[in-house]
This record gives sequence, structure tokens and C-alpha cells, in this order.
Amino acid sequence: MTAKPGRSGDRPPPTGPLVLSRQSYDELFEVAAQLLALVRRAVLALAPTWPERLVALGADPADQLPHSGLETTETDCCTLLSGADFVVGEAGPWLVGLDTGGALGVPRESGVLPEQDGEPLFGHDPQAARAEALADLCARTGLPCAVALIGPGFTLDDAHDLRQRGFTADLLDPDRLPGALGRPGELRYALGLLGARQSGGTDPAPVRHAQRAGLLLLPPFSSGLLADKRALALVSEGLPWMTRGERALVERRLPWTRITLAGRTGWHGTEQQLPDLLLAHRERFILKRAVSGTGPVLVGHETDNRTWTAAVRRAFEQADSVVQEYVRPAASPLVLRTLLFGNRPAGCRIRYPAPGAVLAR
Repeated sequence: MTAKPGRSGDRPPPTGPLVLSRQSYDELFEVAAQLLALVRRAVLALAPTWPERLVALGADPADQLPHSGLETTETDCCTLLSGADFVVGEAGPWLVGLDTGGALGVPRESGVLPEQDGEPLFGHDPQAARAEALADLCARTGLPCAVALIGPGFTLDDAHDLRQRGFTADLLDPDRLPGALGRPGELRYALGLLGARQSGGTDPAPVRHAQRAGLLLLPPFSSGLLADKRALALVSEGLPWMTRGERALVERRLPWTRITLAGRTGWHGTEQQLPDLLLAHRERFILKRAVSGTGPVLVGHETDNRTWTAAVRRAFEQADSVVQEYVRPAASPLVLRTLLFGNRPAGCRIRYPAPGAVLAR
């Protein structure tokens, strides 16, 4: 594994690579896949359709990609790409967040060294995992292996890699949609991979038009909903259908996480009023918005009492946040992000936050 290149001001990474035992490396992907499956099932159980699930989770439609209207396809593709962020504490790795709506062009940022000190090292090939996942999707759906790489986040290297693996692949500007796809019924591309989220300040109309023309856009609307931290909180709290083994996995590898809704909750064998718990033990918790990037992340033991109290009150008024028990890093503060393509391990990225920055997003 190699570190993600740092930005100006970042803490410099170690001079050598981070090497994990094969057992520890494999465990990261196994835990990521198992917890992702639990989150997916929890979200699917909320309501019969994806728009209804969004409402049931309390998510804002403005934070999501436009829905294709293809319920079965959305459900089938919602975990095509997933990143799982781990912080390594004294008891091992803890999954602190999921990213299932990211760009499908990120594999080139992962890498492995073939050897260290003459000894061979093992690592998954992210480009191969991406291509295999897309090929499987095309085989299941009967679609041709023709891919449009849309928007920022992709380079000519992405298109070249997919062509080398048997795909037709080209870079497209979102503003050229849907005209660059060809005529409806005779599209040049079956799949459209989004290199960046088409939301916020970006006009989503071209994306909607491309969907209506018949292009299968990935990641779909549903992917972003799985990344909402409120979905992770559902699994942390426990659901009636979870097995004893699944509950044990959650207890061992997922930090205690709750949605900021007033009421009683279990915490380390006790029943507590959630707002009172956060105010009485702020040093034990992190407060963060359910949708990454929509607000600050506050670490209780690094935040003064007045700021923390105001943030807790706002979070419960808006019900748009989660609280998570703080995981103290065992050694060097870093975040390991495993990548999965269609549940295939696709390598790891390493992030070394700048001094004073928050590990978990």
C-alpha cells in the first residue's frame, strides 16, 4: 500500500511503505464487505422504493443524485463501488465511515509495491477489480461493454485502461450530454461512469437527460444514500433481523454511532438520554453531519464546552447529524480506506491528516 499524495501543510508520511500482514490486510476487506452488506440491508428495509427510503432516513433530496426510476437496477448497483474508512485503535481497525457515492475514477490513486527488501508483497489491482465488476454488470444486464467516462475525476489513463481490458471507453464532458451518446435506442455507450457528484452548483439536467435516453449512470442515486451516516447508525444500534454473529461484528469493528434524535439509547450496558449523554461526556464522542462535507466535524475532547453544547443542540434540532464514539489511534494517526468494486477487494489508500485535523469524516 502506498500513501495518498499529501497536500500542502499535510503531515509528511513515513519514508517507507505501510506493510500489513496478509491476515490483517484481508480482514480489512472482509469487515468492509460485511458491514456494507448490513448497511445495504438496513436501508432496503426502510421502505419499498428508493425515494421512500430517502424520506424514511431523513435525507435531503438535494444531497442525492437524480433518481433513474429503475428500482431494480438501482438496488443491483448501489454497492458497485464502496470505500470504507478505518481508524486503527488499540483493539484493531474500526470502520468509521462509508463512501459509496464516490468517483469511479479513483483506482489510480491506490497502489502497491511489488516488493520490499527483496521480499514479494501482495496487493489487489484496483484497475482490474473495476473492470471485472463492470464486465460482470454488463453480463448480468445484457449490456455491451461500452463506457462513457463523464466529468472531472477521469483521465485518458482511465479510458486507456478500460480499452486494454476489452471495453469501448471515452471521456465525455457533462455539458455534451445527452447528444454525445447517440440517438435513443442506438446509444454509443451502455454505461456512464460519473467522475464527480453532479449536484450542488452543477446543473443536473444533462445527467437526467442522459438517464432518460437510456444510459445506465453509475454510481446511482441509491449509492449516496448508503453513505449517509444515519444508515451506519441504524446498524450500530442493532436491528431485529441481525444475527448474533452480525451483532458481534458490529460490536467489535463499528464504533457506537447514533442519529441525533432525542430519546433513550443503550450505551455500554446502560440506558441514557442521548442529549444528556453527549453533554455529560463530550470527551468520548465525535459529532458530524450525516452527509460528508455538509458541515464541521467536532471532536469532543478538542472542543470547548460552549461550542460543543451549541453544536449538540443544533444537531438535535435539525436531526441531520450522527454522534460516534471516538476511536483513539493506537499509533500513527492515519486512515486506511479499503476500496471494493462489486465486493471485489480493490486495494487500499492511506490518508495522513494534517496536524489537528479530524481522522474520521
